[in-house]
Amino acid sequence: MLHGYIGRWLEVDLTRGTFVTHALDERDAERFVGGSGLAARLLAERVAAAPDPLGAGNPLVFTTGPLAGTPVPASNRFTVAARSPLTGLWGEADCGGRWAAALKAAGYDAVLVSGRAAKPVYLRLENGAAELCDAGDLWGCDTYELDLGGPTVCIGPAGERGVRFAAIMHDGRAGRAAGRTGLGAVMGAKLLKAIVAQGSARPTVAKPEALRAAVRGVIGRIVEGLQGYRTNGTAGGVERYEQLGNLPTKNWRQGAWPEGAAKITGAAMTASILTGRYACGGCPIGCGREVAVAEGPHAGVRGAGPEYESVASLGSLCLIDDLAAVAHLNDVCNRLGLDTISAGHALAFAMEARERGLWAEGPVWGDGEAAVRLLEQIGRREGEVPTLLGEGTRRVAEAWGGLAREFAIHVKGMEPAMHDPRAYVSLAVGYATSTRGADHLQAMSHAYERIASLPSLGYPAPLPRDVAEGKGALVATLQNLMALADSLKFCKFLFFGGLQPEHVAEWGNAVTGLERDLAGWLRTGERICNLRRAINARLGASRADDTLPMRLLVQRRGEGGAPSSLPPFGPMLADYYAARRWSDTGLPTPELMRELDLAEYSGWV
Repeated sequence: MLHGYIGRWLEVDLTRGTFVTHALDERDAERFVGGSGLAARLLAERVAAAPDPLGAGNPLVFTTGPLAGTPVPASNRFTVAARSPLTGLWGEADCGGRWAAALKAAGYDAVLVSGRAAKPVYLRLENGAAELCDAGDLWGCDTYELDLGGPTVCIGPAGERGVRFAAIMHDGRAGRAAGRTGLGAVMGAKLLKAIVAQGSARPTVAKPEALRAAVRGVIGRIVEGLQGYRTNGTAGGVERYEQLGNLPTKNWRQGAWPEGAAKITGAAMTASILTGRYACGGCPIGCGREVAVAEGPHAGVRGAGPEYESVASLGSLCLIDDLAAVAHLNDVCNRLGLDTISAGHALAFAMEARERGLWAEGPVWGDGEAAVRLLEQIGRREGEVPTLLGEGTRRVAEAWGGLAREFAIHVKGMEPAMHDPRAYVSLAVGYATSTRGADHLQAMSHAYERIASLPSLGYPAPLPRDVAEGKGALVATLQNLMALADSLKFCKFLFFGGLQPEHVAEWGNAVTGLERDLAGWLRTGERICNLRRAINARLGASRADDTLPMRLLVQRRGEGGAPSSLPPFGPMLADYYAARRWSDTGLPTPELMRELDLAEYSGWV
């Protein structure tokens, strides 16, 4: 019996309007767990066969993990994956809220959607039954306007119109997003507006008493360690990050911005526009913000407040220090369905283009009202340049050429998260090797250069943040751990509260009934990382793609918390490849693939 799972997944062909229910393969569950790993397994053969990420042949999959729907805290999370329209490579996004448990309640561990509908539709899942419903009247609605009577994932106008960094949204005004890699555009290309899920099915837990004991043993420490997130949200760290040199400012050009950071930090939000707090299902913390702007040019904004990544990308990256404007920009992203990180980069790119004389109509640095107007145009694909900006900064730079290439900040086509690899140098190799582009969460290594430790993995204290030694191996180890978290499905913020890998192993064993030691679970994470790398290799990625923008490699911040630091990239990348046991070309060897029980994919590398 598969504990932690419903044991079924659904395949939907929108072209034919058909449904096929599959039993979840027990060997797949053991090898790939769920979430990110199961998504890679289900898409591995299919995604490489789709030459156009926005074509009918590109399948889109939603997966849960075995911890979702159980008493494990903060485990109500799901993965969305497809070939990314932003990068052309492995596309993956993660989301919290309440939909993961709802999908299991509806009777499925995963839903794979292929083809393209003849007209806009939405998918209703309930107690093992599936139905495609007409969405003609819903097409064009923003994500706050949509109410289908149950937990829903959906796209807004940005996804409908093919913005390449469109997000898939969930939980209405709570603003939860599967934001990265542009999977909202894939959903829009299929004319699929939404998926609503509800029902009464529940996964079983193999050892409920052991699970309760394992959760009790650590939950108090986690709650205490994350109280700051409850008080001021994830944006509570903005001022400290600015002091450390970790806050990206003025499109990664400016090193210090203390007065501006103080105006947009989580404490400023708590003292001014905060109206309430929000928690994902099963979360004891509640880091989500609810805000309202009552006066001024941004009056009327009400709903999810900006998280740290949004405050930084829509605020400091653009030199916007008006918190109401940042909240308004975040609101536009939530309603239209846009990834806030890539959206902020598009705005910062436009501002730098104005400064350098490449686009006379672009907004100037710090102009929040002009930024709102431009973001609305980008999300609705109105106007020649805003439409081009919706293609992502890499494509804009390719179209404009010359000088524009210098300030299009991306890795593999995806714009980086709001943590500076010049401040925490392990981020450089993490950004470069992440399979979905510049992503801090596929390793989350910066936390282990500052405050966090992993004694059971040989890191009893944080590593110095400005040296190369050991950083490649650290990133490889952490990518394996985070791939496991993304597959079991729980919120990685728990690690900031003191969660350790051995606790993860205890939870996984108690829920699934497996008797796998920590090394065995980490081996599973390694398997998932190597499968995703093999998929990218099949899609055309190579070692040449494992790099960073020159601005982050050779231009010092010049002031602030890390004024002279540059990431020692070459030594760290070599250390990383060695720790991974990859070839000189940056690929898993066929021998390693066979060792990791991935022999069927060894021909891809």
